[in-house]
Amino acid sequence: MTVSGTKRSQRQEQRLATRYDGRRNPGSGNGWLHKNDVRSDRFSFEAKTTTKKSYSLKLDELLAAEKHALISGREMVFVTEIGGRNWMTVSQNTFDTLVEESGDN
Repeated sequence: MTVSGTKRSQRQEQRLATRYDGRRNPGSGNGWLHKNDVRSDRFSFEAKTTTKKSYSLKLDELLAAEKHALISGREMVFVTEIGGRNWMTVSQNTFDTLVEESGDN
């Protein structure tokens, strides 16, 4: 990742941490303790950013992020920043729980 790519990624992580009352996990890509990028009390966020028009979402990335979230007792949110917007990916089980809790079903 380039320097500008690293800074863009750090900004994305900080915005997520601020918005969802969480904290960034320093060295999340190379550490062993907290693997996903941002964690709040309920969620563990794996964040990706690109300046391109597409991002290839891979099953192994989703499963790894989900595993790391579950180990920490949190629900996984896979965040992809494309076109200056964050797109949140969650499992259907997580989505169903959120819908149930909101009473919007």
